[in-house]
Amino acid sequence: MLLPGLLIILIVGLIWGYRAISHQALLELADQSRNHLTLFVSNLNGVLAKYEHLPRLISTNRRLVNTLGQTDIDQINQTNRYLETVATTSGASDVYLMNADGRTVAASNWNLDRSFIGKNFSFRPYFQSAINGNAGRYFALGTTSLQRGYYFSYPIYRLDEISGVIVIKINLADIETAWSDRGNHFIVTDEDGIAFLSTHTDWTYKTLYPIDPARLDEIQLSRRYAGQDLTPLNIDETEKLEENVNRVSITDGKGARAKDYLHLKLDIPSAGWSVHLFSNTQAIQGTLVLRATLAGFGVLILLLLVTLYLVNRQRRLALQGSTELLEQRVQRRTRELENEVEERKKAEQTLRDTQAELIQAAKLAGLGQMSAGISHELNQPLTAIRNYSENARRLLERKQVEAATGNLDEISELTGRMASIISQLRGFSRKSSGEHSQVSIAQSIDQALSMFRREIESSQIDVQARTDPELSVITDPLLLNQVLVNLFSNSIQAMASVKTRHINIDAHNHDQVIVISISDTGPGIPPNVIENIFDPFFTTKEVGLGLGLSISYRIMENLGGKIEVANIATGGARFELYLPNE
Repeated sequence: MLLPGLLIILIVGLIWGYRAISHQALLELADQSRNHLTLFVSNLNGVLAKYEHLPRLISTNRRLVNTLGQTDIDQINQTNRYLETVATTSGASDVYLMNADGRTVAASNWNLDRSFIGKNFSFRPYFQSAINGNAGRYFALGTTSLQRGYYFSYPIYRLDEISGVIVIKINLADIETAWSDRGNHFIVTDEDGIAFLSTHTDWTYKTLYPIDPARLDEIQLSRRYAGQDLTPLNIDETEKLEENVNRVSITDGKGARAKDYLHLKLDIPSAGWSVHLFSNTQAIQGTLVLRATLAGFGVLILLLLVTLYLVNRQRRLALQGSTELLEQRVQRRTRELENEVEERKKAEQTLRDTQAELIQAAKLAGLGQMSAGISHELNQPLTAIRNYSENARRLLERKQVEAATGNLDEISELTGRMASIISQLRGFSRKSSGEHSQVSIAQSIDQALSMFRREIESSQIDVQARTDPELSVITDPLLLNQVLVNLFSNSIQAMASVKTRHINIDAHNHDQVIVISISDTGPGIPPNVIENIFDPFFTTKEVGLGLGLSISYRIMENLGGKIEVANIATGGARFELYLPNE
């Protein structure tokens, strides 16, 4: 009776121990799988973050705005090559430009058989989102390429109105390749539970949950998955271990043997996706069978317990070492990401500092160009002061004090004039502090014109200014003064080769916007270069770096306004500055 009782106790103990060890092993596998899932989601988010802001960045390119509504083949081809460069540089699959009707006007794949040019994608949600003024994000199979892709879109504005949409398409297939050798199966599903990304080839375009037939018809009509069958994945839940951690059974095809997996799920709310990890439990089951066999054929219960203890302890140490190694990798990657963020901040600050230095350098360059006029302005009063002082000395020697006093008064007036000139130069060359204040438009124009008084007189230029003395705006006075100086300098230089020389200035308030118009009677700007007039290092002059108008363009953007240029039908060019007056 003792032996059967011991056998029963041993069998019960083995069954209980098997279940306890099995449950603990599953929990440990869940912890390890959770770390793998977190790394996968971080990698996926990193790929998406790389391209998230790219459409908004390139939407400000004037070339894209000018291409919309154009039929000029050269203009469209230039935009095609620009988009091709963006796609090659960023690693995007395709970059394309659509007009307000959803028709593709220009694309990076313009020279390929699968070109998007002429195709209409207005039915795509990413277009509908962008054309309504929002950034769009969408995953689908391409209707032209039949390749999976994730789309980022952003509206393109022309004078505060949406005139088109720019789209970036990226290929996520590289993620499948990179993670397919990790020993686990990853699936990414959309909001309907459809697997559009998977490291298990046969599970792509499978549904993890039942889909309402009406909703399934809507998905097929949207051509999001280009006619894929979207059949269910044969998955059955066998045990719930924790929140979003289940033990499941999956059967691949008819007659196939079901496989046991540990299923973990993590949501990505920003994209509307869910990421699933299926960890194969076969290795755990094999270990458990081995332990049970050793325990069943063990002679001594003590030896069995010691053996189980040592094996379990060794397993814990191995798992602990793997977990620590994984945590070290996560910490190292976190530090790397923090360093990248810090380097990006430093780069942005360096860019801002460089822009400020470039603006200051442009001021000093302008002073250098005006040096001849400045020297003349200062030399005249200096010569007069020398003559008056000599006369005063002689008059004092003759005791003609009253006459000498008159000469000294003239000297005082001339030194005041020189102080005024130097004060203007010092104010123009001073760096901007970035602070805004109430600025009189008329005074800003007068101060800028005073820098060219000698050139205006010597070149016999007629300057007509129509400004309201009460007209003012809250802005940076130094930056506005620099833009006006740049434009007056360009107008004076442009009229050097013409006989009739007029500069007309008009400033007025239009719908809470201050408009300053500066026109001249020069030869105007050649039509073939007017589109590039604000590009850096672009110039039509024989001497110059081509930075004056580019810097003026950036200054107006920083002030919340803009600058535009057009040729006048009667001859000459007109520049218009727009400043918000709120």
